[in-house]
Amino acid sequence: MAIRRQFVLDKKTNRLLEELAADAGGNRSQIIREAVRVYAEREGYFARIESDPGFIAMMEESERAFREGRVTPHEEVVRMSRAKRRGKR
Repeated sequence: MAIRRQFVLDKKTNRLLEELAADAGGNRSQIIREAVRVYAEREGYFARIESDPGFIAMMEESERAFREGRVTPHEEVVRMSRAKRRGKR
């Protein structure tokens, strides 16, 4: 059974919907249904990752390393990466 919903889109999102629907025979509802399904799957995927004990332990260790100053600043990593690339040429 189909349920009718009403929602508001900004101009950019509406343009994207129209472009996608054109490839789906003009069926905007099909595009919206697929978008909601993909979004729900993505959220479920992230929930599984974030509840994984290994991931939780890794994030806790990263937080400890940051608090204790056991991290390399981004600028230093960029410098090291550039130096390494220059050495490979």
